[in-house]
Amino acid sequence: MKFFKPKSSEFFNLFREVGNDLSDISLLLVKFSKEFKDFEKYAGEAKKIEHLGDQKTYQIVDLLNKTFITPFDREDIYLLAHELDDIIDLIENVIHYIYLYEIPSKISSFEEFADLIKQGAVNTEKLIVCLEKQKCTPELYKIKKIMHELEDKGDEVFAQAISQLFKKEKDPIIIIKEKEILECLENILDKYQKVSDIIEGILVKSS
Repeated sequence: MKFFKPKSSEFFNLFREVGNDLSDISLLLVKFSKEFKDFEKYAGEAKKIEHLGDQKTYQIVDLLNKTFITPFDREDIYLLAHELDDIIDLIENVIHYIYLYEIPSKISSFEEFADLIKQGAVNTEKLIVCLEKQKCTPELYKIKKIMHELEDKGDEVFAQAISQLFKKEKDPIIIIKEKEILECLENILDKYQKVSDIIEGILVKSS
């Protein structure tokens, strides 16, 4: 059954715009991870993108409240919108925390995490495109496999980074700060897989 009808394209367009914001902030994170300077500037740029993402999420929820017949379950629209928004928020938090905590040197595996997060954003945009196809396709399952692999890799990178942190750092305050940032980075990759599961669920129910 075709589940994108009259106002349905508005939902899809908004989700695509959120996907663009996610890609923008993930690319910013990659650039920041390489340069690791000008903390205040990067924090400001991340905040601007995060604000744009919030606006799109509000628009999705507002449209949801005004639309009698929705393209798919209301709960799924709400959940997908907020999971995507959470990922953007978490990326913004990473940059903000590094600025706020005045982290003295680059965190172990930061660049590797940033690259994984960028890959997750690219594949999230592909998943949003899969929604328009209105059915489960080989492409969907290919992307889901990639997302699972990214999460697994994220777990490995997190374990290595935590191990290095406790081996090399003696200052307990810095350990606490950097551990929080590393947990935030790992959580982003977990969220990507959750988004892929939500989209698969939508498509299975709508097939």
